[in-house]
Amino acid sequence: MKSMSGGMLRRAGIAAAIVGSPDLLLLDEPTVGLDPAQHLDFRELIRSLARTGTAVVLSTHLVEDVGAACDTVLVLSDGQVRHSSTPRQLAELAALTTPGDNPLERGYMTVLGGQWSNEGDAS
Repeated sequence: MKSMSGGMLRRAGIAAAIVGSPDLLLLDEPTVGLDPAQHLDFRELIRSLARTGTAVVLSTHLVEDVGAACDTVLVLSDGQVRHSSTPRQLAELAALTTPGDNPLERGYMTVLGGQWSNEGDAS
């Protein structure tokens, strides 16, 4: 294992996590160290696991993973749920003046900036 790259170690960890066909899979920053092709494979794996009934919880700062592989997103800050919706609904909260490279990232930043409450109502 000492000779494995970071991406290979991450892939081995993901494989070990799913080998027993768990009902619930908790993954913390699972795509760190993966190359772009592995990233795409990971997203498809998550979608496949969800289709077969595995509940997958991702903890990540990479909103592209959320948009591509998740059907529900929770934004947490200071131990509190700041927002709960679909990725599309989060993207729709994006303020044009909020920094970010895409609508989902801007929606995330909007929520963290305190411009919206958990329900998406202006505050």
